[in-house]
Amino acid sequence: MNNNNATLASCYKDYSKILSKVIKMAKKMEYDKLILNSCNKAKTTRDIINNQEKTKRSEMRALKFQDKKITDQHTIAETFNKSFVAIAENINRQKKSELIDNVDDNRYSHTHFMEKTFNIPYPSMEDKYTTTKEIEQIIIYLKTKNSYGYDEISTKILK
Repeated sequence: MNNNNATLASCYKDYSKILSKVIKMAKKMEYDKLILNSCNKAKTTRDIINNQEKTKRSEMRALKFQDKKITDQHTIAETFNKSFVAIAENINRQKKSELIDNVDDNRYSHTHFMEKTFNIPYPSMEDKYTTTKEIEQIIIYLKTKNSYGYDEISTKILK
């Protein structure tokens, strides 16, 4: 393309815009068709979004932090972690100092601090006994999945 030719440059720019719009509309129509013909619309939508996210993700190449340029990915992650931890510690420190400043001299006890921090009463819990048969029935009705919860045990392993 000859940059000196303004008309050609203008046509190229207009064509690029039109092409981008056509591609965008074609993708939208394809995604709409996939979702419409899907048995599990939520999963299909999630798959489309995940595929789009994969194409948009890019690796951070460098980070400037405290006048230093960091290029190692592990060091960048550690720098972010340390920064966020420092922010959380500063917030906690400010909250604690606010609570202590509001306390009378004779109330410097840990219990007073706990009462001020957690001012809502804890709900009472009641233990209920279950049988092995009840647990087995619950496990049978669980959906078989690879994902797991806090215990890090998937339902696939339980079954």
